[in-house]
Amino acid sequence: MTGNNALQISDRAKQVLSHVVESYGASGEPVGSKALVESGKYALSGASLRNVMADLEHMGLLTHPHTSAGRVPTEDGYRFYAQNLMVTEAPDEAVKAALREQLNPSRSLAIVVKNLGETVSAVTNCAAMITVPKRAHDPLEHMDFIRLSGDRVLVIMVTEGGDIENRMIEVPPFITEEDLRKAAIELKPVMVGHTLEEAREMMVKAIAEQKGQVNAMIDQMMKAAHEWGQPVTADGAMVVAGSTNLFQYPELVRDQLQKMVKTFEEKRLLMALVEEVRSGDGVKIFVGRDVPLADAGEYSVVAGNFGDKTKKDGLIGAIGVIGPQRMNYKKTRGVVDFTSGLMNQFLNDKEGK
Repeated sequence: MTGNNALQISDRAKQVLSHVVESYGASGEPVGSKALVESGKYALSGASLRNVMADLEHMGLLTHPHTSAGRVPTEDGYRFYAQNLMVTEAPDEAVKAALREQLNPSRSLAIVVKNLGETVSAVTNCAAMITVPKRAHDPLEHMDFIRLSGDRVLVIMVTEGGDIENRMIEVPPFITEEDLRKAAIELKPVMVGHTLEEAREMMVKAIAEQKGQVNAMIDQMMKAAHEWGQPVTADGAMVVAGSTNLFQYPELVRDQLQKMVKTFEEKRLLMALVEEVRSGDGVKIFVGRDVPLADAGEYSVVAGNFGDKTKKDGLIGAIGVIGPQRMNYKKTRGVVDFTSGLMNQFLNDKEGK
């Protein structure tokens, strides 16, 4: 099913869908009309509620596993809930205190991010990742390019200290993945041990030298051509914590988890997720096939960004929580939103010193 934002469903059906999503998320058990009646939230009979659930199933938002009388949300059901029905739940004071405790200004940024990621993972019961903007003076060790869509390419830069910085650039679509791979290989000897600015200056100097060599060669070719009577013209120009939390969800089979854990290890893929959230404000939710990561079709991601997006260089940070589609969306979104605000304040305070 596509375009479920445009679905026209009654307020009662929305209430039932929200109930099923949240109840199934908490228990992992299919939800039947009896449970809805016993909740005391509906002035309807069991038969009437079964009709509402049948309508939701017909719309592709619910399904029933095997012969069970209860229903569970479909991927489209989760997506409709996340985009249209969910009300963000602010973290309780204990969770806020646990998160604030990790932002100790006497600790290094690397330790802060590590501890904060572990805390976010613990309070959401899912996996978490956090990336932070890096300063331009950090020497680089590696550079990689990932094509996203159209002319957008994500540049991943890894510093000698293991930190990761990402930027989005525009590259013509005719530049292939193989071209980008070769570019990364050719850049390595120029870049290693230097800052991005130093590497840029070295490349500008090298290009100028090569241009001079090319111009000299063109001059020689034109001279030789004239000697042979051939007219010639020329035109020159020139961060993952808590992945083990996912093992507690039985619907995520082991081979899927192994693939996902491998994806966590490959940080460059997670950077693609950062690019998806950098373009807008607030928290974004990706469900199933919307998740811009390999082998993540059974998962959902709640992600937000922080940092100064007004800067010309476009450096940002991001926080993401990765879990099963039946994750607690409203709680997770609240944690991500609160943590993003904490990181904004923490980075501002560090820059102000």
